[in-house]
Amino acid sequence: MHFRHASIERHGYVIAVAGVLLATLLFLPGRDHFAPGQWALLYLLLIGAVAMACGARPALVAAVLAMIAWNFFFLHPYHRLAITDSKDILTYAVFAAVGVTMGVLAGRLRERELQARAREEEAALLNDLSAHLVSLTGARAMAEAVLDGIAAHIGAPGQALFTANEDGALSLLHAVPSGIELPPDAEEQAEWSCRYRAPIGLLAGEGNLYLPLQSSTRAEGVLFVRERADRRSYTPDEARLLASMANLAAAFLERLRLQDTALRGDAVREADRLKSTLISSVSHELKTPLAAVTAAITSLLEEDVAWDVEGMREELRAVRDDLERLHDSIGALLDFARLEADAWEPQRDWYELGEILGTAISAFPETARARITDDIPDDFPPIYVDFQQLARAFRHLIENALAYSPPDAPIEIGALHLGRHAQFWVQDQGPGVPQEERAYIFQKFYRGGQGTRSPSGTGLGLAITAEIVRFHGGRIWVEDGRPRGARFVMHLPVAGITGSTDDTP
Repeated sequence: MHFRHASIERHGYVIAVAGVLLATLLFLPGRDHFAPGQWALLYLLLIGAVAMACGARPALVAAVLAMIAWNFFFLHPYHRLAITDSKDILTYAVFAAVGVTMGVLAGRLRERELQARAREEEAALLNDLSAHLVSLTGARAMAEAVLDGIAAHIGAPGQALFTANEDGALSLLHAVPSGIELPPDAEEQAEWSCRYRAPIGLLAGEGNLYLPLQSSTRAEGVLFVRERADRRSYTPDEARLLASMANLAAAFLERLRLQDTALRGDAVREADRLKSTLISSVSHELKTPLAAVTAAITSLLEEDVAWDVEGMREELRAVRDDLERLHDSIGALLDFARLEADAWEPQRDWYELGEILGTAISAFPETARARITDDIPDDFPPIYVDFQQLARAFRHLIENALAYSPPDAPIEIGALHLGRHAQFWVQDQGPGVPQEERAYIFQKFYRGGQGTRSPSGTGLGLAITAEIVRFHGGRIWVEDGRPRGARFVMHLPVAGITGSTDDTP
């Protein structure tokens, strides 16, 4: 952009000299056919053309050369720089004044036009770059866009972008062209520019340029621009454009840093919230059975109490139940931690659905088992799943249904085979799940408050079930039961991985 304008002005002096020489050669054959003043007018047209094409300085050179050529070749005596006719003195003075004035004014007008066009191109470039950076999410993509823009519009032979970490240490993010060899002192110069937030070479426009990427609070990095091969300095317009692009890069890096800080803050707050929830939830579930076990054992050890065999057995059964409850709570926490850490892979094989359900239901006491009914088709085929984990998912769903259903209300289990997939559901007769809670019930430690009694447990059952379904490649949701209650539905792929739609064991 700007370097093209500078190139025209550099060659403008050659154009001015060549233009006057060529015009003189063209004018000479007609010297005797027109008056000297008429040739002066043609020279004025040439000066104006040089001014509009090359600027004020080349136009001044053309004006001086035109005055000399007009005097030497078109005023008597010819081929001498002398004026013998007094009338020609006034003509010559007017020609000189008009030529110089027109050259300066036309040249400045041209320069202002070029500057305005350069400002317009610069603004368009920065607007396009800003709009492009808004859609980017990575620092490297931003660096590629900025450095490619510098290469395309300024013509720099090489450039690189360094980023600074929290301690101010710099690291190379991207360079153009790829594999560019940086100067030996590039890292040292860039660190100085970043530390003191001061550019190197920008004001002088000479040598390699180092521009700090200054944000509102710190230096985000440094923009390096290699000097041109011919050691020609960067123009003020080019330096201003480089500074603007450095500011865009700084703003982008600051936005990424602030976003990262905000995400880390959110993660810390979420971790603190989960920690508090975990402590409040788990402490009750772990301390209650421990307290009961401690009380029972302490009572058994009392010497002033005479225990008969049946009474001692009853106390030991209570201890066993409390220890099983403690074991289940700890197991749920460990299972969820393993699932959430992606440390579990399904061990799939072919199993009968009845076997899986039998294992899941056997974990409940006899009174609870009596409430469970199933609606499984007799011809339901074997399914290709992880036996233990699917049984665990059913157990958690049944446990949830029992917790939120009225006493003695039936719990229904159903299944529907859909080729390579199947749907399983567990339906209770409770109050159902409100629409506003359905987005949260599969989150860890969440326990609804609509049950007929206060639910116990760690609040991990549905979360573990959702993780098991996720690892199987399925999905889970809750819907309204029929005629009332809530129905939890698991949709799972249950066919073997053979590429056939008709897999059989």
